[in-house]
Amino acid sequence: MTDIKAASAQQLENIGRIAAQRIKSGDVVGLGSGKAALAFVRALADRVRNEGLQIIGVPTSELTASVAKDGGIRLATLDTVRQIDVDVDGADEVTPQLNLLKGGGGNLLREKVIASISHSLIIVVGEEKLTPRLGERFPIFVEVVQFALPVVQRRLLAMGAVSAEPRKDACGGMFLTDNGNPLLHAFFPPDHPAMQNLDALESAIHAIPGAVETGLFAGYASEAIVAMLDGSVDSLTRAGRRKLKPAS
Repeated sequence: MTDIKAASAQQLENIGRIAAQRIKSGDVVGLGSGKAALAFVRALADRVRNEGLQIIGVPTSELTASVAKDGGIRLATLDTVRQIDVDVDGADEVTPQLNLLKGGGGNLLREKVIASISHSLIIVVGEEKLTPRLGERFPIFVEVVQFALPVVQRRLLAMGAVSAEPRKDACGGMFLTDNGNPLLHAFFPPDHPAMQNLDALESAIHAIPGAVETGLFAGYASEAIVAMLDGSVDSLTRAGRRKLKPAS
């Protein structure tokens, strides 16, 4: 996949506002992670302050929770929330079929839990995240129990991954998710047979003792709102693609 320029902060703010307009009073809203999702959270907070929008947010990361609280969004946990009306999140890769690779921000487990109980999942991304098939630019991120890390690594390599290395933090130590777990970067060539059946690959990784969750999100998203590099905004669904008007 040819590298293209990333969407600007202004473009991400625009798609964040568009996604925020999809939310109505009374909704329970999944609050995703990453730059585009945080732009949505800030736009949603503006509606809460300026319009009196009555919603409850369920954040997918500690950072998202902090941004939402600062914006005046009322938060709840899964102790009290059984179903989510709309979940808005980002992604690292998005295919035309709306299959996703997620986990670049390190929050894939919480993101998948929230997505799994959501009536709809709207993805907000820049055009650079679009790809004809998964694995073109990013690995499959796998959250693991630390004790089992070497076992999971060896099993991923045996399954065809060309590498499966743990993520490092900014200081060179082991990166840990908000759940206290390491994150492996499993690189499978996009043309590898394992990548042609994502459900089977997902099941195979889950069958490894100590593998907690993967960044494969096949069949979860209902729409992607995409900031195009020409300044326009596209809506992608499984039914096709259309242009959206900028947020007012």
